[in-house]
Amino acid sequence: MTQTYEVPADWLTGSASRKPLQLVNAFAFASSSTPPPDQWSYFAKLRPVPWRPVAGCAAITLVCIWGFFGTLELAGGEIVHVLIPLAGLLLGALYFGWIAIMSVLSYSKRTGWPHLHGAGIGESGIAFRFAGGDADVPWESVTSIGAVFTNADHPRKVHIPVLRVTFADSTVDLNTQILGASPRLLYSALTYYWKNPASRSELGTTLAQKRMEGWR
Repeated sequence: MTQTYEVPADWLTGSASRKPLQLVNAFAFASSSTPPPDQWSYFAKLRPVPWRPVAGCAAITLVCIWGFFGTLELAGGEIVHVLIPLAGLLLGALYFGWIAIMSVLSYSKRTGWPHLHGAGIGESGIAFRFAGGDADVPWESVTSIGAVFTNADHPRKVHIPVLRVTFADSTVDLNTQILGASPRLLYSALTYYWKNPASRSELGTTLAQKRMEGWR
């Protein structure tokens, strides 16, 4: 069976992964991590943040630090007149510095056991494993799956391509640029098994792998 799902133009960037989902056993998640509810699941792990955004955040941090001390030096004894610029530079240095540091730290956490981060699909539902918390979502709780852009209603804001899964009163956005498996393939798999309950039993076998290879 050939299964295709359309995605918006420019939803897939040139840096998006082309890799397949990995069939993993729940035992592979060590005791320090929460195993998925299914014995076997197809997992799309997150890959490290690309080095260019990290370098950009680091550069902005250095500029803010340089500006902070430069402003202090120029102000001399009249610091009271430059409190607002100083506060802005300090906040900028802290904010972008925190992003850069957390991005570097994520390199080992996202890609290795026992703290593998990403999304898995199994017979019972979707398993999300993130630094901010884990979530196991039964298929019956899913209300929508879409290939969308963030801030779609705000033309002046940054639009980030995400794979959005909505369930109950929650929404999970999977950034297509940091998915370690093909975003289109994951989108197709999620949508197909959500809409076809009779086929979910194959998610614990290589039959699902053969089906997804056909989509690729």
